Amino acid sequence: MTATALPRVLVVGLGLIGASFAKALRLSQSAHVLGMDAAPGVAERALELGIIDEVVADTDRVPPFDVLLIAVPVLAMRSVLADFKPHLTERTVISDVGSVKGVVVEAAREVLGALPAGFVPGHPIAGAERSGVEAAKSDLFDRHMLILTPLPSSSNDAVATLTKLWQAVGAEVVTMPVARHDEVLAATSHLPHLLAFSLVDTLARESENREIFRYAAGGFRDFTRIAASDPTMWHDIFLANGEATLGILRKFQADLDELAQAIEHHQGDRLLDVFGRAKSARDYFTQILQSRQRHGDDVRKNLITAPMHRGLSGTLSLPGDKSISHRAVILAALAEGESHIRGFGEGDDNRTTLEALRKLGVDIQDDDSGEVRVTGHGLKGLRQADSPLYMGCSGTSMRLLAGVLAAQGFASELIGDASLSQRPMDRIQKPLETMGARLELTPRGTAPILIRPVDSLHSIDYELPMASAQVKSAVLLAALCAGVPARMKEPTISRNHTERLLAGLGCDIDTRDGWLSFTPPKRLPALDLDIPGDFSLAAFHMAAATLVPGSDIRLDGIGVNPTRTGFLDILLDMGGSVEVLNEREQGGEPVADLRVRYAPLGAGVYGTDYSGRTIDEFPVLFVLAARAEGETRIEGVRELRYKETDRLKRMIEGLTVLGADIELKGDDVIIRGRADRRFDGGIVDCAGDHRVALAFMVAAQVASRPVIIRHSGRVLGAYPGFAEHASRLGYSVTVED
Repeated sequence: MTATALPRVLVVGLGLIGASFAKALRLSQSAHVLGMDAAPGVAERALELGIIDEVVADTDRVPPFDVLLIAVPVLAMRSVLADFKPHLTERTVISDVGSVKGVVVEAAREVLGALPAGFVPGHPIAGAERSGVEAAKSDLFDRHMLILTPLPSSSNDAVATLTKLWQAVGAEVVTMPVARHDEVLAATSHLPHLLAFSLVDTLARESENREIFRYAAGGFRDFTRIAASDPTMWHDIFLANGEATLGILRKFQADLDELAQAIEHHQGDRLLDVFGRAKSARDYFTQILQSRQRHGDDVRKNLITAPMHRGLSGTLSLPGDKSISHRAVILAALAEGESHIRGFGEGDDNRTTLEALRKLGVDIQDDDSGEVRVTGHGLKGLRQADSPLYMGCSGTSMRLLAGVLAAQGFASELIGDASLSQRPMDRIQKPLETMGARLELTPRGTAPILIRPVDSLHSIDYELPMASAQVKSAVLLAALCAGVPARMKEPTISRNHTERLLAGLGCDIDTRDGWLSFTPPKRLPALDLDIPGDFSLAAFHMAAATLVPGSDIRLDGIGVNPTRTGFLDILLDMGGSVEVLNEREQGGEPVADLRVRYAPLGAGVYGTDYSGRTIDEFPVLFVLAARAEGETRIEGVRELRYKETDRLKRMIEGLTVLGADIELKGDDVIIRGRADRRFDGGIVDCAGDHRVALAFMVAAQVASRPVIIRHSGRVLGAYPGFAEHASRLGYSVTVED
């Protein structure tokens, strides 16, 4: 990047897409926007309309730029790249907006030779019937998907730069391989446009077309709306993506022929089968859209917090543990008979796993009391889903279900939202493929995950490169479904809920000399389980009560599994006041009531042996350390970069805004705490990550001025009872729409 305060982004092609991107980017104040268009006067008009900051008149006199976004028809890409080749440096980030990626990559290869590290093709899934610079809309990409198709040569920095720019204009960024993109878009965009053009043309050529169009209803209008699109643009798209479009078109033609025969021969059952499957798939598609809409609405909400002037007090029972809930309902789906799970987690991620299992044919009944009844049909009783399984932002759902589905006899596809589509999935791919499974990821090792069926899996001896309960659980679930033994070794401890549940169901599972050994049973009995309260949610209340003078709270029925309670051990070591009361066992897990009171804290050094036991609580631990007297060092926190957001970056930036003395050294965080100094007020951004939002909320309780936590509405989805619990304990926090 150049030395200016903002990146300089040059948009070439100021039609609807290019001009809308430029306008939204300029309004977001995220970049200095330059614009160029081949048509005379267009760039100048864009400047008059406030769409761009600066006009680039021709390619002979191009001012410095950091990012080149090419927004021209795909068949014009080659000439634009040739014109700008002399102005590219090894640091230039290059992307486009074309709806066909294969031809764009070939054009770049022909013009540029070796593909530069800064080249990352892209495609916004957004548009409108109107075109041209006058049609530019600053909200065109708001809540719409932007697909990046990184190549093996693409740098992480280039992907990160483009992700940040597209997110600044409101887009939801996902990644996908080039070939997969062209196949998917041929089916979901190109074929529908071809059908709309063809149907309108067919009817328009009928002799009585006026009567036909006069009586056309809303269905015809909705189906053929896209036939009003730019013919030249779609001419280019069909020629550029001909192979993929022809492939899906011929499948569609064959299916149409079968429907014609069914009508001709009065095969009503055949029609009902097709229509029923189509309705189910369309309903699921609607569900995904509504989920994205809801999550988008939630993310845009802010938490407004004010400093506390009195201590927190009261007693809470928290929602069921999220990690255990995922695992319990999956095992219930693989068991035989009806399982009863009480205290099931109330958050969005747990609902995601429930809905995915329903799509796989599992009968699940749930009610407002938190009880879930699951009728399982055995280790091979799942059915192939009729469409991709949408995992939202739940990495646990995706990784654990990938293990289950890798051992099934049918193909599956797992997809997620923008944040999940950037998280590493190759860490489950390697051990599962070692067992003989077939998983296809993007070149960056991220979702979507396409799972191909195989005849069988085989046993595995595997040393995990890092402690990961999700990877460990994915392997155990694959071994369970395939009926093969598994042995694993982790470098440090990670949560062991899956092992405890399997042992409780009578499975042969053993840990010895650092190795976990599992011999799967032939069948799995039904579960009857009470899930304890979520320790990770409890940690935020424990931290707040520790920091706010005069606080005295009690949290009942909390899971205190030793593989989860690194935060509790650290808090006690720092001088926290926590009484562990009424210890007992519930559902194979240790449970206790926790009484937490205000206490001054001291600093400490906490090594990597805490990482696997504290991973979700690190954000709020940083807050505690900033208020503890002295220098605290927390080692081995690199994994925080690969959560719903880069939690490490968000926490360091946010706490710095609030006046904390915090820095990153390698994989360690150094925090120089001041017990006598309150946090500053201000505005921080959690980027939709509920754990970061809750950590900032804790900090805000001991700030000198109010704190606004932007994009924090997902707290409400991850912790549905948050508002009620906050009010009951006496927090000073409100949710702003």
